[in-house]
Amino acid sequence: MSTHSWEAIPRTYDPLKAGSIDGTDTIPHDHGIVRAMQAEYKPNKLVIGDPKATVFIGRLNPSTDESTLRKVFSHYGEIKRLRLIRDIVTGFSKGYAFIEFYDEYDAVKAKRDVDHTIIDDKEVIVDFECERVLKGWIPRRLGGGFNGRKESGQLRFGCKERPFKRPLVILKQSYGERREDSDINSYNDRNYSRDKYSDRHRSYKRSRHHD
Repeated sequence: MSTHSWEAIPRTYDPLKAGSIDGTDTIPHDHGIVRAMQAEYKPNKLVIGDPKATVFIGRLNPSTDESTLRKVFSHYGEIKRLRLIRDIVTGFSKGYAFIEFYDEYDAVKAKRDVDHTIIDDKEVIVDFECERVLKGWIPRRLGGGFNGRKESGQLRFGCKERPFKRPLVILKQSYGERREDSDINSYNDRNYSRDKYSDRHRSYKRSRHHD
């Protein structure tokens, strides 16, 4: 990634870069990244609706249900679809949901105003859907995704919550360039010393003349 093309939040998803704090990794540093790079993932065709009018809500309290989400988000516009993701076996909430509005602008307002607010004693995050919007998207269950916990050793960067940091640029000089710079510096140092000597000598002669 060159500094000219650097983006804190990229418009395409690259699992190798997502595993790097500044998006410059060239080799994977955890098994999840390897799995994500090898994965062939296609967005779920059963998911319907307008992705640009859909928000993702994460870090939900397990007790938060559909009625609570509808009550909170209906303040920002008419809700077209609400999908709280539940375990297909237990029926328990997995802690995240998707809400589609009729109007894209309502989704923008909801993202802006509800993000990092408290719902049922839990601070939630609200962002736009990635699966159908972000090209190359690989979900977390396949080693991709965003965020993650330090304890799991599977941190992912490049999102609003954890954007890439600007990479440090180290300028490398060739040996010839370093030698040339060194010669120039030495030359300048010699001239500086010679000039200082000449100045002192002239000052000494002036003082002797006046005496």
